[in-house]
Amino acid sequence: GMVGEVLRDDTHGRREKHIFTHRSLSISYSGNRIIEVNLTSENPIPIEAGQDLSFTYSVHWHETTKAFDTRFNRYLEYDFFEHKIHWFSVFNSFMMVIFLCGLVFLILLRTLRNDFARYAKDEDLDVEGMQVIGEDTGWKQVHGDV
Repeated sequence: GMVGEVLRDDTHGRREKHIFTHRSLSISYSGNRIIEVNLTSENPIPIEAGQDLSFTYSVHWHETTKAFDTRFNRYLEYDFFEHKIHWFSVFNSFMMVIFLCGLVFLILLRTLRNDFARYAKDEDLDVEGMQVIGEDTGWKQVHGDV
């Protein structure tokens, strides 16, 4: 991390928390424009209660021939994204999407089945022999909105 790490302490033979007490900035520039900045943390010191720490930093300026327009290309390279893929998380997300789509499908299927059952049943006839058309419900209410 940028603040500290848990490192193995050779004097005690156990893992202890350390804090970095030196920061080193490496700034690359081209003309009057800054192209990239790299920050590294150095000099880990074990953390002890009541200890006085002195923090330092250094700045190194480096001239570069990279153009200002291409400064973002380093983040688009494959090496920058060279991280381990968490396949379990990908699989878990995929299964959650499948489950939620199935749930929505079942709700729609149930609603449509109830609507079709309501429309298919025999309804009372009015005086002219026509079916009485009641108020539309379910999917017929929203078919004009789609």
